[in-house]
Amino acid sequence: MTHGPFVQLCEKSMIQDSVVAIVPEDVLGDVLPVVHRSGYGHLARVIRAGKRPLPGQLQRAGVPISMAPDVVLNSPSVLLVSAAARSPMAAAMLMRHGASRVWTVDRHGTWAELEDAILSQPNVHVLPPHPAQSNLHQPVKLSEPADAQGEYPG
Repeated sequence: MTHGPFVQLCEKSMIQDSVVAIVPEDVLGDVLPVVHRSGYGHLARVIRAGKRPLPGQLQRAGVPISMAPDVVLNSPSVLLVSAAARSPMAAAMLMRHGASRVWTVDRHGTWAELEDAILSQPNVHVLPPHPAQSNLHQPVKLSEPADAQGEYPG
């Protein structure tokens, strides 16, 4: 049975930006409360490979899987957040709170992995021995009191 163009258009418009994260099972209990407190709870679900293969479950949830990374397709479980326009924020939140790998998936099927930012400490041996000092926060000694207009002589 073939579908008409209207049905095909509706099916495509149901695909939205999503976040797919691999969250280790031992951290999942800590991550899920954060997801709920952040306002994504009603948009999130844990998908586990079991009776049904994980790729099929993702596809039924509206996530395009044709370009999905193998690590996702072979994972025992993933956390899916269907956050549409808030996907970048949801992805960053998951990365901050324990997900080992996170992707945003756009409606065209492009998977973009969120890179974990590693901040390096500055090399303190190349800094000057004393920071530049400013006179802005030092008290000013006045020899004469202010006049009636609030101005100081000199």
